[in-house]
Amino acid sequence: MAKPRLATAAIGLMAALLSACGTPASSAGGSGVPTTTALVTRTDITSRQQLLGTLTYAGSYTVINQAGPGIFTAISAPGAVFARGQVLYRVNGRPIVLLYGDPLWRPLSVGVADGSDIGVLQANLAALGFATGLRFSAHFDWITAIAVRRWQASLGLAQSGIVNLADAVEMPGPIRLTTVQETIGMTAQPGQPIMNATSTQHAVQLLLNVSQESLVRVGAPVIVALPDGKTTAPGTVSGIGTVATEPVNQNGGSNNGPPPATVTVTIALTDPSAGGSLDQAPVTVAIVFDVHKGVLAVPVLALLAQPAGQYAVEVVDGSERRLVTVTTGLFDDRGLVEVSSANLHEGMSVEVPRS
Repeated sequence: MAKPRLATAAIGLMAALLSACGTPASSAGGSGVPTTTALVTRTDITSRQQLLGTLTYAGSYTVINQAGPGIFTAISAPGAVFARGQVLYRVNGRPIVLLYGDPLWRPLSVGVADGSDIGVLQANLAALGFATGLRFSAHFDWITAIAVRRWQASLGLAQSGIVNLADAVEMPGPIRLTTVQETIGMTAQPGQPIMNATSTQHAVQLLLNVSQESLVRVGAPVIVALPDGKTTAPGTVSGIGTVATEPVNQNGGSNNGPPPATVTVTIALTDPSAGGSLDQAPVTVAIVFDVHKGVLAVPVLALLAQPAGQYAVEVVDGSERRLVTVTTGLFDDRGLVEVSSANLHEGMSVEVPRS
């Protein structure tokens, strides 16, 4: 089965323009248009397509309260950003702290059975500067207990050396609150969802037609045009959805048939700070769909429309000119087009309109 042709709309528009400007079986030199020449080059041609996306934040998390029963005595507002060791909220005045890693599932103290949750706690204590001389392991020893007491002292808590489930909330990394369901003075119950959050890293999401899914790969480079209309930011495709979504048809049907199903593509920015503080902002993504390496290329404006939908270029050799029929391939965003012909070689000169 032939590979789907990319950027069909752009190529079709170019064909229309060429048909309007070119004259079948005639040269540009005789049209009265000032001309010059350009070389036939051998280069890589990259086909990109511009797609609309949304600049947002990566990840989606729910903060589950483990403290209580009690009363929320302090709670943050949407938009607040938290890093490891910071107090997310308070129940009965007791601080609930953000830690990184997998959730703890039991109270931890000297004498508990070894487990990976102890390693998570030790890594956090070390990162916060409370674990001098601590060896990372799955064992809760007296050095770990001392580190816990130091941590508790920094929070103004009784220095028991015991970590309970209600003492912390674990997340993969820093978080940014998006919604908060509870307010100060409301009742706190264990297992209660109280906040929604994202990571602090910007990401771009776009909807890709399922017919184009096979043309995109994780790790593919992209260029994101930011909402200011002037700044671009490089990125890579970090994830491609596996579940297709049928768009909701608001018009009860169309003569052109139902809109195509799409999958969600997630893009990570190379510089996570490039998006500033924007959220849910529209962006344009130039995504690479195909690359042809080491092919012959000429400026798009060198193409002359011919009968039966063919194209030619006018080769200039001193005072001699001749039309050479070519087969076109990929178009790129530098104004070049891939061409092939047995009668066309690298280094030849072709006629183009003078700019």
